[in-house]
Amino acid sequence: MGDKRFTAFGGRFLSLRRNPPGGVLSVLKGCVFLTVLVFALSGCGGSVRQAALNTAKSVVEMLSGDVTGEVGKTYATQWFEFTVQSIGEVSEYAGYTPEDGYTLYDVLITETGTFDEASPMGTFDFYMDASSFEDYIYPLDPMSDDMMPMEFDLEPNQTVEYHMVYEIPSNASGVNLMYTEVDAEENEGVTFNIPIG
Repeated sequence: MGDKRFTAFGGRFLSLRRNPPGGVLSVLKGCVFLTVLVFALSGCGGSVRQAALNTAKSVVEMLSGDVTGEVGKTYATQWFEFTVQSIGEVSEYAGYTPEDGYTLYDVLITETGTFDEASPMGTFDFYMDASSFEDYIYPLDPMSDDMMPMEFDLEPNQTVEYHMVYEIPSNASGVNLMYTEVDAEENEGVTFNIPIG
């Protein structure tokens, strides 16, 4: 079940063959087709060509690089969409208070399943990072029903809303809430960064 979540980019990669079937004739036919296609598109309105370019560009952006996000906006990963509804300091949560020199941050997040099968989710998905941290900081274990479970299955089209509570050094700066796409072979896709201060 775990592997189904980590079929990176749907497992669909383009394969470019060194010797296409059909030899040179197929290559020439392909070139003629592409030339006709280019002229056909140039005869259409500029909006059609621009839409095609925008679609191609958005796919590239989804497959690599970093995305700097912000609170209140929805972002699509390969398996789900998420919206960070709010991030704020709290003095305590469910009766828990931070240790001296630390601050609690309460993150309210909404997630919607977009994969065609259930995706395993949990508190391990979102972490906080800053240049001053030695290691990533993950949410505290759930202490109430409104906190994200350590593990759960997000069904297709299911939407959930949970709190995640982080305990980070009070003097930390440049802190980001982060999510990184990782496939079964440990290949990384997009990293989403949401600055919190």
